[in-house]
Amino acid sequence: MLLAQVAQTPQELEAALPHLERGVAAVPHGGQARLVLAQSLLRLGKGAEAWEQVKALLDDQPEDPRIWLMAGETLRLTGKFDEAAEYLKRAAAVPDLNQRATLQLVDTLASAGKYKDAADLLGGLLKKDGGTLAGMTRWATLLARAGDRAHAREVLDKVLASDPNQRDAILLKAILEAGDGHLDVAEGLYRRAHAAHPNDPDAAMGLARLLVDMRQLPEARTLLNSVWQQIEEKKIDNPDAAVEVAQERAALELLDHRPAAALPWLEKCGGGPMARRTLALWGEYYRQREAWSDGLAFLRGAKVEDSPDAARLKSAIFAEYSLAAGDEAAAAPVLDKLLAGDADDVVAALGVLDRAKRFADAAAGARAAVARLGDAPEVQFAYAAALERSGAWDDAVTQFKKLLAKQPDNAAALNYLGYMFADKGVHLEEARGMLIKAVQLDPSSGAFQDSLGWVYFKLGDLDRAEKYLIEAGRLDPFDASVKEHVGDLLRARGDMNRAAEAYRQALANHPEEAGQKERIEKKLAEVAGGKTP
Repeated sequence: MLLAQVAQTPQELEAALPHLERGVAAVPHGGQARLVLAQSLLRLGKGAEAWEQVKALLDDQPEDPRIWLMAGETLRLTGKFDEAAEYLKRAAAVPDLNQRATLQLVDTLASAGKYKDAADLLGGLLKKDGGTLAGMTRWATLLARAGDRAHAREVLDKVLASDPNQRDAILLKAILEAGDGHLDVAEGLYRRAHAAHPNDPDAAMGLARLLVDMRQLPEARTLLNSVWQQIEEKKIDNPDAAVEVAQERAALELLDHRPAAALPWLEKCGGGPMARRTLALWGEYYRQREAWSDGLAFLRGAKVEDSPDAARLKSAIFAEYSLAAGDEAAAAPVLDKLLAGDADDVVAALGVLDRAKRFADAAAGARAAVARLGDAPEVQFAYAAALERSGAWDDAVTQFKKLLAKQPDNAAALNYLGYMFADKGVHLEEARGMLIKAVQLDPSSGAFQDSLGWVYFKLGDLDRAEKYLIEAGRLDPFDASVKEHVGDLLRARGDMNRAAEAYRQALANHPEEAGQKERIEKKLAEVAGGKTP
């Protein structure tokens, strides 16, 4: 027992286990040896083994609150959250154990996804007993996860008023501000955290991710490289962190349309079964190279993690590459299986057909899925979009309006229908209202900003159009449609040189819409020749 009690490392604790097990075997009803064995197993994270010892302790001492507490901790570790909560509630009723058991119960509720219950419980404890800044930050985290972002901000503001450099509070507030579209505020917070803790990988990664979202790629690249250097120098000894940084670096290079630069980072994304995100990045790598045969060979040998999302994505990419390579026979059974699946499967299949510009097939598949699955919003959205792309404009409007009648705050649907109206030059005031709402719901979306700028352009309000189109270009600098719209705006203002440059940038951004490349080339030729709209 002494070996376990003085152990400082997991290795020392492991070495003590055989001695404890022999002690329990020698005196099976001797509670102290079993108690120390259970505690040691808990410290090592061996929940299932610890539970076997705790069950025996409960049989011998069913009314001992300390054993209730241990039972709660052990069951939480094994994922049996409801059972754990019952033991912890009993332990929390004992005054001497109240705070510890309550904190364990908070963690248990959070692990079960019951964030509101966890936040209410922790908030009550902090109000009753007082708390540290770390405890208040934990409360704010739970409030945010429960959806009470306003209350979370209030708590964080109190924490930061007491300690402006409280690292976790700064990072959480930055996440909240970024999520609400306040990117400049979030950037300031991340920079503050990074300045106060320059070697903190979480601060650097948070800032880098935000800069990627803001398309400030050179600085994001530098930050991610600095974190990778810490990993190489063993200052961060965490394989998961290495994979995370490699994924972010690969994603950055792919966003910059540099697949060759992404490749070495993709190769650093781990050697085991691929997580969904790693698979998605490899998918984009082969897509940008249009290396369909190489991509199919890669997929045939790829092992992915055991999850429905990863398996679905692998199937979808396989079907996409097969169609691109002209192998309809290989793609058809995979697409048929996805289209016969749940809503996520159907959306994946429709995405494949959309990228292949098989819009009529996508509309037919979506129509059948809507008839089978009913009110799945993501399928209804995909159906409406497929109708529009297949040329059934009026039917698409009808489907989008049906969706918005049920989900008036569906920002993607508001944007899509609003843009449809704007692009066709009809119902412009209605479109403006929808697009203002979409931008309010998600101000960080470059696509939404572009749509709102475009409707103002169609309304003849060039000043407001410029405001939103410039913001869209900042948020989505590699979007060909945004650059085309900026070119149209500059052309309308008579600035032919800058309009031509915008059109050239649009062409460099690989326009994907049917006929878009030819349309932009025609506009470029016209402005280069001095023609006005």
